[in-house]
Amino acid sequence: MERKINQKLLEWKSEPGHRPLIVTGCRQIGKTYSIREFVTKEYRSHIYINFEVQPDKKNLFKGDRSPDELVSRLILSEGVRMYPGKSAIVLDEIQACADAYSALKPLSEDNRFDVICSGSFSGINLDDGDHLSPLGYASIMQMHPMDFEEYLWAMGINKDLISDIRTGIQNLERIDDYFHHAFMKHFRTYMVVGGMPAAVKIYSETKDYVRTHDALRNIVDILKKDTGKYSRKAGRVKINRCLDSIPQQLSKENKKFIYSDVEKRKGVGKKTYGSALDWLKEAGLISLCHNLTEPNKPLSGKIMEDAFKVFMNDTGLLMALVDSYDPADIVLKDPYSNNGAVIECAVASALVKKGYPLYYYSKPDSTLEIDFVTEFEGTPILMEVKSGRNKRAKSLSTLMKEKDRKRKGYKVMDSNIETDDLGIVHLPLYAPCFFKDVTTPGIPEPPSTDDLNEMYLRRKTG
Repeated sequence: MERKINQKLLEWKSEPGHRPLIVTGCRQIGKTYSIREFVTKEYRSHIYINFEVQPDKKNLFKGDRSPDELVSRLILSEGVRMYPGKSAIVLDEIQACADAYSALKPLSEDNRFDVICSGSFSGINLDDGDHLSPLGYASIMQMHPMDFEEYLWAMGINKDLISDIRTGIQNLERIDDYFHHAFMKHFRTYMVVGGMPAAVKIYSETKDYVRTHDALRNIVDILKKDTGKYSRKAGRVKINRCLDSIPQQLSKENKKFIYSDVEKRKGVGKKTYGSALDWLKEAGLISLCHNLTEPNKPLSGKIMEDAFKVFMNDTGLLMALVDSYDPADIVLKDPYSNNGAVIECAVASALVKKGYPLYYYSKPDSTLEIDFVTEFEGTPILMEVKSGRNKRAKSLSTLMKEKDRKRKGYKVMDSNIETDDLGIVHLPLYAPCFFKDVTTPGIPEPPSTDDLNEMYLRRKTG
């Protein structure tokens, strides 16, 4: 299945003087497959080490880690002929070997071979006390579960059609009704299947929700077992309790995460479960959506640290955590079912994959609340997500009526694209999946020295 990270890896490889790369992200999202496919296609040869499958290979990174010595040990151990500038070293599950992290500095200085690492729990199990941090000697690339566009590729949807839908959404142009309804059906199915490659593959081949759900349950079981590998024994229970509580937390009218809902006993709070949530976040399984003191820029300066929602980064995994599983409620759009939790999670996941910061706004002592507040090119975006029969967005309307506020208002719902009298844009549920990617604004370069000097001479000589 085609993944967007393939293009990102090519871009990294083409950068002059690129540093070793660490691809991070949760388990079972296809990091190893994508990396191995990339190095097989793009390099003449490569060394591959998986520190979980081959724990004895950790010894290669102990002792003398001078560039020449380290590279020589790797080549002799693996018996692979390496070609400077045309070969790569792949270090999989690097979080299992702290010495390999430290080795990224000499490997970066050596610069004969490209180095690509993967880490499912990067930063969780690394004790930097006696090791060199790789920061400054490595680039970080975040990988996510398959987004809606990658899912559509796997379903065989024409890429030109997908591109036309993306253009329509970004230009706020109404989508052809036939294609709009088709994409709505695909998106509702995507919310159930999710973006874990194993589940997408099964569904694309069988269209069997039961088998797909079984695959997702197996992935959840694997992830829960991982908590025993990469956390202290006492923390494993807390991490899994937090994970299991997320569907119930999201099903509430007020979706703010409540620590005491994880475990009903006196004194339960951040001190008890804060580190467990941090673990799930670092593992790439969840994202936190913090409340703001006000929905005005700069958003990052108005965060309420202790008031947040927790969203799963994949709706398929969220569905796998739900005891009563009925995909028909989502796929067939049952207006009487509480689908809001899954739909909000899908929107949050789409925004995270596009690089948007994730916030919400709940006014104290008031019913006014905005599901998502984010920012693009310096403009705050207020977003209400509507499911079921209630399509009103009173809070959004109230804030959009305020004068002298530079904001954009989006109502995301089962609707085609249109703009109402308040300037609120109505968008289909799948629209956030096709928003523009967030990129760091570039700093304009000054005129080149040659251009500056030439202009001076022209004006000097008339």
